[in-house]
Amino acid sequence: MSVREEWVVAIRLRQLGDVLAALDSVRALRQFAPQRRVAYVVDAPFDQVLKGLAYIDRVMVAPRRGGAPAWIPFVRQLRALHPVAAIDFHGSARSALISLMSGAPMRAGYDVRGRGLAYTVREPRGEFHDGVRIPHTPLVWGARLARHAGAAAAGSVPPALRVDEKSREQARTRLIEAGVDAAVIDGGRLVGLNPGRPVASKFWAPGRFADLARAIAGDGGQALVMWGPGEEALAQSIASQSGAVVSPSFALRDVTGALANLAALVSIDSGLKHLAVCARVPTVTVFGSTDPREWHMGGARDAYLWKGLSCSPCRRLSCPYGAPCMDLAVDDVMTVLRRTLEAAA
Repeated sequence: MSVREEWVVAIRLRQLGDVLAALDSVRALRQFAPQRRVAYVVDAPFDQVLKGLAYIDRVMVAPRRGGAPAWIPFVRQLRALHPVAAIDFHGSARSALISLMSGAPMRAGYDVRGRGLAYTVREPRGEFHDGVRIPHTPLVWGARLARHAGAAAAGSVPPALRVDEKSREQARTRLIEAGVDAAVIDGGRLVGLNPGRPVASKFWAPGRFADLARAIAGDGGQALVMWGPGEEALAQSIASQSGAVVSPSFALRDVTGALANLAALVSIDSGLKHLAVCARVPTVTVFGSTDPREWHMGGARDAYLWKGLSCSPCRRLSCPYGAPCMDLAVDDVMTVLRRTLEAAA
């Protein structure tokens, strides 16, 4: 006698790091029972990095706009699963609506005014002691939601994303064509730099990235400046100051192949940092307005620098004081990078 499939809808919208941070809970949901199946609802284009994960049975892209012509077929597909549960790991108005429209009899989400009405089970959005917020990673918060659908406790690092040899080799060829020395890749001396978007409270100055690239070259390595949409001009500026190589443009589905050629990645707190962690590439992260106790979901080979000022973490995108939290010296970052490379060797 065959066992009837039992679907659970997991929802995590917004940015790449958010989608990756929920993977541990998604895996736990899937492993709860042999008949369990999981549909993971995310925003485009982050569905690209989820291909081939055995614990996700269906990836669904949530509409951002488009009105009824976009939403009606999406909701029909969602309800056709007849899910027994919906877990909203996000907590926005849109994700709460998706949870409600799923038709699942059990819907778990955060106890936020208005949105909490979409759920049958609610968890606090934060934990406080004597008025002070206790920092936890999304892995912990996700586990607290997922337990309502039988999932086990979370780990401390998101699950690995498998990088096949073909993807790595294809990326290697493109990197060499862009100017990376093949011997540097093969010798484990290629270091990625990820300046990210110019958001004031998370922005490490381009001149410092350029100085870091020169220091990496002085140690016998080579720096590769990686960039995403709207960031190419910044990457070119850093490379022109330092002699670093600008990464070619990679589709998101191919970025893990490029990361697999790195000895390490130096980054601000960003989606690429979290993708590198999932690809098991050592990382060094410069934190400012965000809290590494919440967003450094790395393993033993991952490190970070954070000044931990009295105003940190403010979680703001701008700073009236010129973001002193990001005033971290190149020498300090280089010291941590050397230590990370030695540990990973």
